Amino acid sequence: MASRTRSRVISIIGVTVRRMFLVVVILVILIPFFYFISVSFQPRNYVQTLTPNLSFTPTLDNYRKVFSTLKFFLYFKNSIIICVFSTAISLITGSFAAYTISRLKNKFTDHVAFWILTQRMLPAIAVLIPIYLVMSRFALLDTFPGMIIVYSVLNLPYVVWMTKGFFDDIPAELDESAMLDGCTKIKIIFGIVYPIAKPGLFATGVFVFVLSWSEFIFALILSSMHTKTLPVAIASFVTDTGIEWNSMAAAGSVLIIPLTIMFFFVQKSLIRGLSFGAVKG
Repeated sequence: MASRTRSRVISIIGVTVRRMFLVVVILVILIPFFYFISVSFQPRNYVQTLTPNLSFTPTLDNYRKVFSTLKFFLYFKNSIIICVFSTAISLITGSFAAYTISRLKNKFTDHVAFWILTQRMLPAIAVLIPIYLVMSRFALLDTFPGMIIVYSVLNLPYVVWMTKGFFDDIPAELDESAMLDGCTKIKIIFGIVYPIAKPGLFATGVFVFVLSWSEFIFALILSSMHTKTLPVAIASFVTDTGIEWNSMAAAGSVLIIPLTIMFFFVQKSLIRGLSFGAVKG
């Protein structure tokens, strides 16, 4: 009886410690985020102090400045156009490549998939100058086609690597059975494989969209007035007279709103996609 009581006490202590640890982790993640949001409502002189000051009267002046001086809706439209089209292109082309690699089972396919992924292990500055020269040669600087092509190429390795794992979890016997029934390869891909892998493709698309939405260095160098994206526009608050932290926090808060809304509506599909293939029958 005593040993059972002792084990129960130990179990309760263990659960309590784990919950306290999770609370600490959540606080570590959320406190900087909430402070970031609070800065966007603070007057400018409050954020200049050495110690955080949370006793202030909230103001919307920073948000008014963002919408009045930043041309927010223009840059928002640019970001949407570039991110949506680049995500669609990279997802379509990358999934085709991933399906081919997944179905060609030999000793080289896994190496090919890893080699494709290594293309994103290079630092951005290593490929930025060659990309700039190529785009300049073909008059693609500060154009939507040029930005979409660059973003698609940058996201392609992630798409191939992620979707290959989803296709690997779909038995190749389904393809063989469909071929015996007279299905063409195109019909097998779009009628059987893609519908099964739809949760995984959806999760990959969300991941790639988020990467495109927050990309900065390539957008800074390759875009100008016509295709400037929101992350680059927010950097304009870094001026020669100082950093306008309040306005930057307000612009950053507005920047994450579309992602927050998107995750709110797609969270179930995203979780289903990320766990796709984790449990096999």
